[in-house]
Amino acid sequence: MTPVVQKLVLGTAQLGMPYGLANRTGQPSRQEASLVLDVAWGGGIRFFDTASAYGSAEELIGEWIEGHEVTGEVRIVSKGTAKTVDEMETEIRGSLKRLHIDRLDGYLLHSKENMFANERLEALRQVKGTGLATHVGVSVYEENEALSALEADLDYIQVPYNAFDQRLERADFFDRAEASGATIFARSPFLQGLLLMVPEALPPHLAVARPHLEQFIEMSQRHNLSPLEAALLFACSSRAQHIIFGAESQVQVGEVLAIVKNKAMPVDLLEEIRESFQNLDSSIVDPRVWKKQS
Repeated sequence: MTPVVQKLVLGTAQLGMPYGLANRTGQPSRQEASLVLDVAWGGGIRFFDTASAYGSAEELIGEWIEGHEVTGEVRIVSKGTAKTVDEMETEIRGSLKRLHIDRLDGYLLHSKENMFANERLEALRQVKGTGLATHVGVSVYEENEALSALEADLDYIQVPYNAFDQRLERADFFDRAEASGATIFARSPFLQGLLLMVPEALPPHLAVARPHLEQFIEMSQRHNLSPLEAALLFACSSRAQHIIFGAESQVQVGEVLAIVKNKAMPVDLLEEIRESFQNLDSSIVDPRVWKKQS
């Protein structure tokens, strides 16, 4: 039996809609999406991250679950924006119906609006008490949000983290997270594909990232790694319990699995990346503020 790849979580935004800066193929076909899930499962991945806002992702996962005997092992984390207990229950039940499962492993809020209001956090806890979700938490973008999540005594916290986005290291988040007992999911190991792009192919609104990307590529090659290998291994070297990665094809999933199982992050490269990119501007590290080309 293939051992479970404990740290990896397959993100499914790419399966439900066109997603990612480096995406050149758009949303995969239903057949390809099913093969993506097949390869992930066959490689030992048991955790899947989705959301009701990810287009048809939940329906695709549900169709796949219905056609496989995986219900007892599969763990699904979904996200929503509800504000009250009733709204959360309605949102979760909708996800469960689409996913063809009886309970979410995790339900996370990913709405910036009043996410840490006492009444909303209490609603999360009440929803957990219904048994519709085993764990509850939040998906955040900013350092202050991540630190607030630790204070809120939540089960799961999803945060951005990659070679270019080391804001949470500077904020001492991971040390505090270890003390809190929360389970941390780090997403965007490839920064929506930016870390995997050819520098010449960057759109004009991301020209500011080009010298950093060129430096990252040079570092990786000097240590005999591809940018994909370096980016993934850097993320996996974090103290997050889980790394969420996305893929548009079964080939990409296979590549990720092979890297994690067969490669190790050189200590010298790890330190070099930490030192070189720890203070990059938000215009590079936060996709929400990337300016679109007019």
